[in-house]
Amino acid sequence: MKIEKETMAVVHGKDLPISNRQSIDVCRFIKDKSIDESLKLLNDVIKEKIAIPMRGELPHRKGAMAGGRYPKKIALHFIKLLKSLSSNALRKNLEVTKLKVHGMANTASRPARGGRFRRKFKRSHVTLIAK
Repeated sequence: MKIEKETMAVVHGKDLPISNRQSIDVCRFIKDKSIDESLKLLNDVIKEKIAIPMRGELPHRKGAMAGGRYPKKIALHFIKLLKSLSSNALRKNLEVTKLKVHGMANTASRPARGGRFRRKFKRSHVTLIAK
């Protein structure tokens, strides 16, 4: 996607300690919603009022959803990114209420850590675009 600097606001989250698969599902969940609506939905996920639909074999949740979860840690990271996205849009003099959010998550490099026993940790790059 080509980023037009005048009409879009962009925020990048680099090397976030979250699951790439679940962050893709959260990006799909907030796609084409306003920034305020996305923040409200993610706060409801933290309070376990709304489950995020996820792909794969997961337990069923209330409603017409096949399977879902309440990824609180991921929701907190996305809330920080959405607040930063809102600030970037205000700085560019864009109307925040009319902007729609699009997200993209990619796998980041996973450096091995630890002393004697090496472990790899979850890492993900997240890009949020408001247009």
